[in-house]
Amino acid sequence: MQKQNPDWFYKYSENLKQNIALNKKTGWGYCEDGTKYSPEENTILKSTGQPIPLQVHIVKKMFDGVLVSTETIQ
Repeated sequence: MQKQNPDWFYKYSENLKQNIALNKKTGWGYCEDGTKYSPEENTILKSTGQPIPLQVHIVKKMFDGVLVSTETIQ
C-alpha cells in the first residue's frame, strides 16, 4: 500500500466507484479519473449532506464544468 500524506484525506466513493483525495490545507479534491473539485465546489457538495450523484460527476468531467449553488443563480 502506498504511503499516504497526512495533509490529505483519502476515501473510496461508492457513488463514484473510485478513490478520492481531499487536500486538508487547500480544500481541493481530486478523483482517480482526473476530475478536480475546487474548495467552493466541495463546500456546496458538503452542504447538501448527500454523496455527489454520479450523473453530476459525469457531466462535470465531460464538460470540465463548475458546480454552483442554486442560491447563486438568480
